[in-house]
Amino acid sequence: MKSKIYHKKEKNTKYWSKRFEILEDLQNKEASECLEELHKQYDIALKRIEKDILHWYNRLALNNDMSLSDVSILLNKNELKEFKWTVEEYIKYGKENAINQRWLKELENASAKVHISRLESIKIQIQNHLETLYQKEIENVDGLIKGIYTEGYYRTAYEISKGIGVAVNLSKLDIASIEQIIKKPWTTDGTNFSKRIWGKHRPQLINELHTQLTQMFIRGDDPQIAINNIAREFGVSKRQAGNLVMTESAFFMSKSRNDCFNTLGVERYEIVATLDSKTSEICQSLDGEVFPMKLYEIGVTAPPFHNYCRTTTAPFFDDEFTLNEERIARDKNGNTIYVPSNMKYKEYKEKYLK
Repeated sequence: MKSKIYHKKEKNTKYWSKRFEILEDLQNKEASECLEELHKQYDIALKRIEKDILHWYNRLALNNDMSLSDVSILLNKNELKEFKWTVEEYIKYGKENAINQRWLKELENASAKVHISRLESIKIQIQNHLETLYQKEIENVDGLIKGIYTEGYYRTAYEISKGIGVAVNLSKLDIASIEQIIKKPWTTDGTNFSKRIWGKHRPQLINELHTQLTQMFIRGDDPQIAINNIAREFGVSKRQAGNLVMTESAFFMSKSRNDCFNTLGVERYEIVATLDSKTSEICQSLDGEVFPMKLYEIGVTAPPFHNYCRTTTAPFFDDEFTLNEERIARDKNGNTIYVPSNMKYKEYKEKYLK
């Protein structure tokens, strides 16, 4: 008798582990696709910056020899007119694509200036590429995290319903609640992903860009040296973007699971690690551990435990929860009905997530 009970519990545990590993893989794939798109945007921005630097250098240099004093000269009437046309295009694009209001204000101030130096105009034009890049990064990460949390919450409910044979009705997550969850800081520095991008990553790259441009003219360097140095800093920024995307997505995957478990009254959860040569020691040691929901603390007793963490959680149920071929549900009058166990997620979402 004991062996049968053990076999059934083992069967159920394997079921939950497998289903939630699959769910974790789906969400990791979404994060990877978002990161791949971000890397493309970084490459595009770098190419545009390289093109602008070479354009300005070749336009102003005499025999490939140009000093800081040459670029510190104020734009002449025609150059100023051309610069303002360019800035107006930036402003138009910024308003149409919700570029950061602070940068739009800087552009408007630059457009209103009567005197502006060549170096300042070059920096403004090149910085605009970075401002556009980071605005796209904000939008991409924001959209990814909202999708990760929302779909993670719903799909968790779906997998639990399918596994225990009871179809549950959930209130649909409202946009305001999701926004509040996303904006709440969870890292030790007390900032959310948006503030880290605007307050840390962006200034680092912009400062480096301005420094490289100025030093290029002070030392009379070949512009390709400055371009190579900027490219190196872009590589650093791309890695930062990778850490940000994967860590934020992993956190909100785990957060959505925690919230859904609590909503559905799950009492215990199990740590499920992806066991291969890449699995960290901490994830290996925690694999299979079961905790009560009250101890669910992301980073301590629930994933992610480190950057690029692939470990997930699954609900842990006692023996009385078996895997049914039919699923029990209730209609709008409270009557018991049965639904097929192979009901697809889309159908479940439309019917039960009111």
